[in-house]
Amino acid sequence: MRCVTAILLSFLGCGGAAAAAPPVIHHAAQIVLDPQTHEVRIVDRLTLPPGLAALTVGEGLVVEEITGAPAGWQPRLVEDEQGRRQVIDLGPLGLDQGGQAVLSLRGVFHQPTDQVSFSRENVGGEITATIGEEGIWLSSAAGWLPGADGALHTHDLTVTAPAGFVSVTQGRREVIAPDVTRWVADHPSDGLNLVANRFVVHEEPVRDGVTAYTFFLEDDADLRATYMERTRAYLAMYEEMIGPYPYAKFATVENWFPTGYGMPGWTLLGSQVLRLPFIPTTSFGHEIAHNWWGNAVFVDAGRGNWCEGLTSWSADYHYKELEGPEAAREYRRNLLKDYYAYVKDPAADFPLRDFKSRHSGATRAVGYGKSMMVFHMLDRQLGRERFLAGLRRVYAERRFTRAAWDDFLAVFGEAGGFEPAAFAAQWLERTGAPVLALGRVEFADDQVAFVLQQAAPPYVLDVPVQVDGKDGPRLHRVALTEREQRFTLPADQPVRLAVDPDYDLFRRLHVQEVEPTVSQTLAEEVPNVVCGDPALVQAARAFGEAFTDGRWFNLLENGRPPRDLPPGAYQSNLVINPAPAVAAEYPRPELTVAGRTLVLEGRRYSLDEYDLVYAAANPAQPEVTDLVIHCGSAARLAALGGRLGHYGKYSWLLLPAGQGRVLRGNWAPAASPLTAAR
Repeated sequence: MRCVTAILLSFLGCGGAAAAAPPVIHHAAQIVLDPQTHEVRIVDRLTLPPGLAALTVGEGLVVEEITGAPAGWQPRLVEDEQGRRQVIDLGPLGLDQGGQAVLSLRGVFHQPTDQVSFSRENVGGEITATIGEEGIWLSSAAGWLPGADGALHTHDLTVTAPAGFVSVTQGRREVIAPDVTRWVADHPSDGLNLVANRFVVHEEPVRDGVTAYTFFLEDDADLRATYMERTRAYLAMYEEMIGPYPYAKFATVENWFPTGYGMPGWTLLGSQVLRLPFIPTTSFGHEIAHNWWGNAVFVDAGRGNWCEGLTSWSADYHYKELEGPEAAREYRRNLLKDYYAYVKDPAADFPLRDFKSRHSGATRAVGYGKSMMVFHMLDRQLGRERFLAGLRRVYAERRFTRAAWDDFLAVFGEAGGFEPAAFAAQWLERTGAPVLALGRVEFADDQVAFVLQQAAPPYVLDVPVQVDGKDGPRLHRVALTEREQRFTLPADQPVRLAVDPDYDLFRRLHVQEVEPTVSQTLAEEVPNVVCGDPALVQAARAFGEAFTDGRWFNLLENGRPPRDLPPGAYQSNLVINPAPAVAAEYPRPELTVAGRTLVLEGRRYSLDEYDLVYAAANPAQPEVTDLVIHCGSAARLAALGGRLGHYGKYSWLLLPAGQGRVLRGNWAPAASPLTAAR
């Protein structure tokens, strides 16, 4: 899930020079929402700081009036990397030296919400603004309040909604009347997002100065209790880990279309996501953690988005650490598997410094996964106490201001004795990942010698090496700085050696380390949908459209995946209800399918009760992964494609034909080429 970040007032930085404080615009605005006409009307009394050259508003708004404008005046329309915007030059209005101004705006927004997709693997069709009877959503991307390049905002908003509607945004809440709510934000942010709907509102105190809210579309006492309990737990966790919670409230808000957004003091979760049983203990905590990273310490967008990786370390990965070492190891391995699946093509890769936001599997694999692994490697290098002390220092010194990767590295460099510039050049500015090779392993009674290799130009790596001997496993670290180096480690009767056995390094995995998974087919640019049953062809087409989220795919109606292609020409095949001869090309020792019965990992299931989806190596080119689907219903098949994006990290899925839990698991990977036995 992504965050909507805020960028706030800057002062003396962590280990750096004093930064110029960004200008702050204050909004004292009256906002009226009308779902029947899809209209928002705004009267914004602005307090402008000196030095602003222009204000901008979204192209979907009509600027009806502004202080000092002559008759017939109109803003000019521009288009740049931020999209199409209307520009109000302040010099001709006598406002470039600051002062008070009143701006009247009107806009009509009614984007359809039925094409939005939101899953771990994919975000598509995001909504910037819509006002209707089904709900109201105004994102900062719509430019519905005036802004300025590089400026920040505080606000005192009075929102009038239609009867039965309740508004939510950041800041302290004050109910003026049943249809009027005041929202006051004393801390600046870089944008404002607002939602309104027919919410059932519940509030509980967390501690002095902090209130927890739920805004649900239907009253649900059990769901409310779950999110209230988790809110308290996460706020306490992160106050201990990082520092004081920075806002007066935290609100869990239900949305009528799929979203997973974290804003200052609140999160907006789609109805389906909100009710998934694992969300309160996983992704919900991620959104709360964004109130420290991204919404209180803000991203210096011009120097790379670090906050998704650090939030993932603080939340998703930290929860796995609490489960135990094996869960944490598997989380790291899954991140490396994602990079393997989505960033096979060098053209899809990019330096971590260039990450802005997630919009594809590749951007998630780098901006979330690689970034999380960079923080993990820093944690290993410094040790947990020094690492957390560095995080607390950055939070204390950079709260309500911008921070960049360099600010973190400056603090960590002081604590860990490494050179931040060299670390940044290797992990932030360089594309790709190291590939390690193990060679010439020689076991003796009292030692083991081996060679490590990597491609040029070499990385400087602190490589974990585990040696199993008479006294059990022992973990060593070796400094790999050249393309090829020989190492000798002491050991008592060594019998096995493993390089990076717990996936502590960000590196490109070898094919033998990666079992076939659904994500490897989701990453295929143009897959083949293979269906030999004429009665299922239309459903297969719908499956392909949902699976690819509208991208291109090939529909092969002969039921046979392509064979005898030249090397490198194979694409992932999505093979639907294969004939026995085709199914025999995808053998898995863990799986037997006989008629309508299947045996999977020693347990028997019926294909009348479950649909089976599993990943397997392409018979002609094992580096390519295919997906085999056994589905007993055209209606279920058509819907199946959109569900698989939630389960990309798994090798196999059993999806109930009716209600019930999706069963899932992974095949065991092959033996790693980074291990050797005596």
